[in-house]
Order: sequence, then structure tokens, then C-alpha cells
Amino acid sequence: MKQNSKLDYPFSKRPPDGGTIEVTPNIFWLRMPLPIALNHINLWLLEGDEGWTIIDSGMATKESKTIWNNIFTKSLKKKPVEEILITHMHLDHSGLAGWLANKWNIEPHFTEKEFLETVKINNGMNDDQQRIYLDYYKKCGYDEEAQLHFIERNKYRQSLVTNLESGFQELDDQQTVKLSNGLWQIIIAQGHSPSHACLFSEENNVFICGDVLLPRITPNVSVNPAYPDGNPLKDWLDSLENIKQKIPDDVLVLPSHGYPYKGAHLRIETILKNHHDKLNKIYENIDEPKTVVELFSVLFESQINKHNIVLAVGETMSHLNYLVAESKLSKSIDKNGLYSFSRT
Repeated sequence: MKQNSKLDYPFSKRPPDGGTIEVTPNIFWLRMPLPIALNHINLWLLEGDEGWTIIDSGMATKESKTIWNNIFTKSLKKKPVEEILITHMHLDHSGLAGWLANKWNIEPHFTEKEFLETVKINNGMNDDQQRIYLDYYKKCGYDEEAQLHFIERNKYRQSLVTNLESGFQELDDQQTVKLSNGLWQIIIAQGHSPSHACLFSEENNVFICGDVLLPRITPNVSVNPAYPDGNPLKDWLDSLENIKQKIPDDVLVLPSHGYPYKGAHLRIETILKNHHDKLNKIYENIDEPKTVVELFSVLFESQINKHNIVLAVGETMSHLNYLVAESKLSKSIDKNGLYSFSRT
């Protein structure tokens, strides 16, 4: 069968902030506003005979809590929330997990790595952790202003997550979980976060992808400063290839940002090509030793500043480390104490 040359968007309108749309029987799309440049997240409500499952939570803001309380009062048809599942640790997905868990006396579903990372954000960085991160970012070219912003950003991030006082129900790759009457297969994706859980319903032909297969933007893949030689991009590319084998092309993809769509295989191929194009561009531009900052213009059209440098550094380093692992580049420290990359 010939693959469609573009994505198919079944919905011409989105729900208003705080509102819902039923996208397929018993699955509802809730749009939650965010206090950041990426101004919304799509959350998913699964209705069962006896209760509801919440997929992802939104950030810990007063506005988000007000929206949730309104949903609980007006939209649940007098049924309780019986399950909560968090796809991964990023704060737009996990920020209110603790608050929701406490409100409904539920242990949320997480993969182990994503649960531990969420707890780590809530606890904040100690001095040793902050030193490790800042040492890495200095080697990547952070100036003093960017370093101070990093410290402020960490404090702000703590305010956007609630404490997970209970335990969690662990999710594993290929596990089948029952969520409000439906059976969902867990498919783990690595690279965008440590162990991101996606959900596939074969019965409904629905794929809740979290941040993995966003329709219009490519998820950030960053090197973790605690593992400066890590290769998350390889994990990410391998995960995408694996997902392509596990889901049909005509599955309804429910992403965390943007509109639901069909055309999963095309989207996967587009994301893979995007990364391979970046790898080629980087390699072609390293005709002499280059630092991380010197390669920003190769990868990004927008101006890099203190607000987005953390994403720019992470994305650039993930591609550089991939090329190092492929023995195409070597990494060293130059006379200014910066990472420097050269062709092998």
C-alpha cells in the first residue's frame, strides 16, 4: 500500500484551554495551558465503566489545578479517577503527578527512571550536583550570564512540580496494562528522556505518544551533563526504528503538543531524516576544530540566548557525541577549557 505523502489531521479544531473533545470512543483530549513558550500540552482522559484514567498531568500552576478541579466537578460523570499514568519526567507531563496522586489516593504509573528523575527535580540539586552540571556547561561554552540563568532556572523548575509522597506502579517495555477497561501495550522510547512510556491500543488503533512523535516539531534530544560522553541520539534513533515496527501506519497518533494525526511511519521517517541531515551538516562544517557554540549556526536558525541555550547545547552535544561514537570525530579540551571537536 502506498504511504501518504503528508500527515492526515482528522480534527480541524482543538479544544479550548481547559476544555475537552472526544477523539475516539471513551478517549478525550484535554488541552492544558503552560506558562512557557510551548504554551500548551495535550492530556488524555480514558473513560471506563467504573472510572477514569489520566494520561499526564500538566505543570504545577494555580491555573492547571483550577482546570483539573473543574474537570473533576463537571466532566467525569460522577465517576472517580482510578488510574494516573505519566509518560515521562518533563514538567509539563509530570508536574502535577504528586498532587493528582494525593487527591485521588492513587499510586501513579511511571517507568522507574522517569519516576526517579521527577523526584530528583522536586528535591532540587545539591551543591555537588550543581557543580557537575555547571562544569559541563562551561566546557560547552556557557558564559557567566548563562550560568546564573541555569541556577535560577533550576529553582523555578522546582516550583512547577509537586511532591510524590506515595510510591509508583512500575511500567516496563512490552508490558500490557489495563486502564479504564482498555488494554494498552507499553512501548519505551529512550533519548528524549531516559525511559519515556508510549501507549498503543491495538483494539482502538490509537497510539498515545507523549513527546515522541510530535507532528510539527522534533523533540529535543540532549546529553545529560551527569553523563557527558553519553549517546542519547543513538538511543533515540533506535527507539524510533523500533516503534515503526510496533505500530501500523494508519494508527491515530495522540501527541502531547499539536493536533492528533495519522501517518506515523511518515513522521518517523521525517524525524530520522532530520537527525541524519544534522549529522551530515555538522561533519561537513568541522573542517577545523570547532567548539559547541561555534556549531550553533549550523543547526539552529533562531538566535541562541540564555533562555534556550540549555536546549541548544544538549541537542548539539547529542549529535557530536553520536559522531564521536561512530569514530568520525574526536573530542578534546582546548586551551580555553572548552570541548573541541575534530575530524578523525
